[in-house]
Amino acid sequence: MSLRSRLAILFGLLALVVSAIVGAASYQATRSEISESTDRFLERRSVEVTQGIRQQPGSPHPRPGRDDNNNDDNNDDVGQAGGAGAQLAQLPFDPDAVVQVIDKDGVVLSSSGAELPITDAVKQLIGERRRLGESTPDRYDDVVIDGTSYRMYTRALPRGGAIQVARSTTENDAVLSVLVSRIAIIGLIAAVLAALAGWWIARRTTRPLRHLADVAATVADTRDFSVDVPVGRQDEIGQLARSFREMLTALETSREQQHRLVLDAGHELRTPLTSLRANVEMLHRIDSRPDVPLTPEDRRELLLAINSEVVELSNLFTELMELATDSHDADAPMAPVDLAEVVSRSVERWQRRIDREISLTAESAMVSGNEAMIERAVTNLLGNAHKFSPPGEPIDVVVRAGFVSVRDRGPGVPVADRERVFDRFYRADATRTLPGSGLGLAIVAQIVARHGGETWVTESEHGGADVGFRLPTV
Repeated sequence: MSLRSRLAILFGLLALVVSAIVGAASYQATRSEISESTDRFLERRSVEVTQGIRQQPGSPHPRPGRDDNNNDDNNDDVGQAGGAGAQLAQLPFDPDAVVQVIDKDGVVLSSSGAELPITDAVKQLIGERRRLGESTPDRYDDVVIDGTSYRMYTRALPRGGAIQVARSTTENDAVLSVLVSRIAIIGLIAAVLAALAGWWIARRTTRPLRHLADVAATVADTRDFSVDVPVGRQDEIGQLARSFREMLTALETSREQQHRLVLDAGHELRTPLTSLRANVEMLHRIDSRPDVPLTPEDRRELLLAINSEVVELSNLFTELMELATDSHDADAPMAPVDLAEVVSRSVERWQRRIDREISLTAESAMVSGNEAMIERAVTNLLGNAHKFSPPGEPIDVVVRAGFVSVRDRGPGVPVADRERVFDRFYRADATRTLPGSGLGLAIVAQIVARHGGETWVTESEHGGADVGFRLPTV
């Protein structure tokens, strides 16, 4: 199921739930209002009849053992409004309710329609009137007469007996039934409209997402990371598009670097492999021809040349492996280290390896970094200075306030080449005949960038190269 369909269903269900809640609250409020209105009507009608404002119902049948005068006395009990008994016959009687008068024994004295039920609760109400004295208790009941629902109000009379007023609730039920139907229809219409609105909103919202999906599919099919990703929004989708564009740019850069690394590595490997193969073939030809003598010195020179090329290949392989550890170095732990101590250890190690003086001027400087990575960077700088320094010339190392400077007395680095000496496999024209892979300074640049520092190359005071880096101090 698509996102548009899900959002449309979600909007529709949400509108349906809201409509159901609002409808239920409206239904309950309307029902309560109608019920209260009916109760007020019944109570008001009973007061109007008892006070003589409205005509009391006629007697359905005479009571046994009583004459008309007694019946008139009961009428006086019902219609007492300051001598208004003589006017009852002239008052209007409305047939919108059933009015029934009963005596203290529960016998019906008069009724305007269907006989209302006299329940035990009604009889108890009359009895409470005699016990309570002046108070006039009343009650409401829901009754069914001949299959029709009524709301009945019973009120005790001051001189005994009670008056009952009932009204059919059929009209109320019909109103509530119509209300339920209308609420259901409105809820369905609201759900459909909300679903359509949700589908429309989802369609407009997901349009750039669909475009991003198409771009991703194109990249997956063509492997072309240069596909343009339009960014014209400032919301979360625009941020996603910008991140996607940055990801494609990073992938394109990574692929270019990988391609360049393969080409450069192939070029660097080709030279020692070619030389190694030529020397081995020469040695093989000489050994296969007994008539061509090979002096021990010639053999020694060939073996030394082969060994030199093997060492060159081994160094190149080691540097390639170090260069490929970028992702692993990214997770290396960082801790406060004394830069002077790290450089001093590297200088001591190199001093034992080579027959060259290395002067060190170091001031303690605390930096946050990985000790092994910083030591590798310093070692590469020392190796670079040793390679380009003339025999017998010293190397100067200075450590001060987070700066590490390694200075030689070699030919130096031309100004035009200084911006590229930290690139992978880059070597100036003047140094292409010298041993090396062109990866040492590239590794230094990566390590320093990992620590948030910067590298540089300038001319030293002795005319050679001054190559170093700076790390933020703690």
